[in-house]
Amino acid sequence: MATPDIDISQLSESQQLALQQYTSVTDQDVKAAIPLLQRSQWNVEIAIAKFFDGEGPDLVAEALAAQSVPPPRAARQENLQHSLLHGHTSRPRQSDSAPRIVPQADDEVVRRPPFLLALLFAPFNMLYKLFSTSFGLFSFLFPFLPRALRPDTTAGTARRANTAGRRSLKPRDASARLKREFEEEYGSNTLPFFEGGYAQALDLAKKDLKFLLIILLSPEHDDASSFIRDTLLSAEVQTFISDPSTNIILWTGDVRDSEAYQVSSALHCNKFPFTAVVANDPAVSSTNMSVIARVTGPMDASTYLAKIRNTISTHGEQLARVRASRNEQNFERTLRQEQDSAYERSLAQDRERARVKKEAEAAAAEEERREKAEAEAAETLAKVKLQWRKWRASRIEPEPSADTKDVVRIAIKMPEHLEAARVTRRFKGQDDIEKLYAFVECYEFLSDESVSTEVSKPEGYKHEFDFRLVQTLPRVVYEVAEGGTIGERVGRSGNLIVERIKPDEDEE
Repeated sequence: MATPDIDISQLSESQQLALQQYTSVTDQDVKAAIPLLQRSQWNVEIAIAKFFDGEGPDLVAEALAAQSVPPPRAARQENLQHSLLHGHTSRPRQSDSAPRIVPQADDEVVRRPPFLLALLFAPFNMLYKLFSTSFGLFSFLFPFLPRALRPDTTAGTARRANTAGRRSLKPRDASARLKREFEEEYGSNTLPFFEGGYAQALDLAKKDLKFLLIILLSPEHDDASSFIRDTLLSAEVQTFISDPSTNIILWTGDVRDSEAYQVSSALHCNKFPFTAVVANDPAVSSTNMSVIARVTGPMDASTYLAKIRNTISTHGEQLARVRASRNEQNFERTLRQEQDSAYERSLAQDRERARVKKEAEAAAAEEERREKAEAEAAETLAKVKLQWRKWRASRIEPEPSADTKDVVRIAIKMPEHLEAARVTRRFKGQDDIEKLYAFVECYEFLSDESVSTEVSKPEGYKHEFDFRLVQTLPRVVYEVAEGGTIGERVGRSGNLIVERIKPDEDEE
């Protein structure tokens, strides 16, 4: 039944987080990942275990289904003779899943008990062996019994002690040792041995949708050497396995090693040399890895290659469709990521432009406010200065008469904006030099009869003259800040000009 499309936005926040964690570990398609997470009650650890180890029977689903099944039909009486003569009822073939085997750690190895304890428990051990043997014979005579009533032959062999005297190594080191021993005994070859453990090879084949070619060898077997020399190392077999277009991952194991022995027990290997082809089975599920072919016993290279090639060509079309679908999904995912990235970059650029525009507008507004404030301050200053000039003009004393003693006669060349280009006036010699500057500053108001004596002095204002009085020959500058009287500074008479002080000169 086709799985309906599920909108990720309809999932809760916790479900979206679980989906993200699951896909980051397994790299599985979202459409296949969501149903698996739903069957696992959105438990990420259970879903990952099902992805790598394959899905077992769903007890909850079976219990719910059992409640809705109709009443059972009457049981059919059938004995052993009837079964042997007519055969039992045919059942649909179940997928032979390839288990994911992780080698047992050294600290988990079951150690032999001391001699006294072994002697004490010897009767119980004999009874257990007798019972297990009888139960195994019973299950062999009645193969139609459910799996739960048959003994698990692989449970006891998973921890079988290594009696061959080989040193136990990690999966990657054991693979490297096997490759080195293989080349030392049979010479160099082009076989692409996978340098890693069985679990890593299985995971890689599941991830990349490739075929996992498992070859288990037993050096103690008589046909092992001839199979390797005449079949496995033949030119056509090496060329086929090494061809990248066949999508084959070659994993080889020596059953004297712990991991290879566990793999042989899990794959029910009962004859050597043993070859198994493992691949993804889309008919079962998108994550199921099944044993699609077994090749046992010695045979010539052409027969061996024909069986492997026929299996891969038959199953290769399904994997090609799944691989194409996955590539399309990856392309769409990459395209969405690139589009999202481009959108984020465009959004960042828009935000940057908006920020620059906002800063420019703020700077322009600040500049306008500053210019307005400066204009208002200059206008206020001009009004206050005008008020001070009018007030100071009302305080200038009249020109002294010619017969007044200690009189200084000064001729002043006024600025160009005044109508009088040159003014000659008498000043008292004991007057301060500031009065001479005040006369020049307020000259235009002295002849204005509208200037009232009631003009008050501005509060908090300190007037600064924007000109200086200079004698040309020789050049002498009479600064107002230096103080002194007119008679002391100028003498009995003088010719002065008014020089404007430029802003840069004022700063200097």
